[in-house]
Amino acid sequence: MAVTARRADQQEEFALVRFMREVLDELRKVVWPTPGELWRYTMVVVMTVVVLAVFIGGVDLVVGEAVKRWVYSGIAK
Repeated sequence: MAVTARRADQQEEFALVRFMREVLDELRKVVWPTPGELWRYTMVVVMTVVVLAVFIGGVDLVVGEAVKRWVYSGIAK
């Protein structure tokens, strides 16, 4: 039984080494972006986040004010 456990451990170790080797092989195939492309893609993401943040903030402000006026309309007077 100990021999079987040892073989399983060795197989798992070899499987891990093989997996890491295959990962490195795949990473060598990747076409990495140039610095210009990376900068452009980063700006697209940042601008998208800013636009969405302004939109969500605006909707929140409008809905918040509408709810305040509707819910608290009789209390403040």
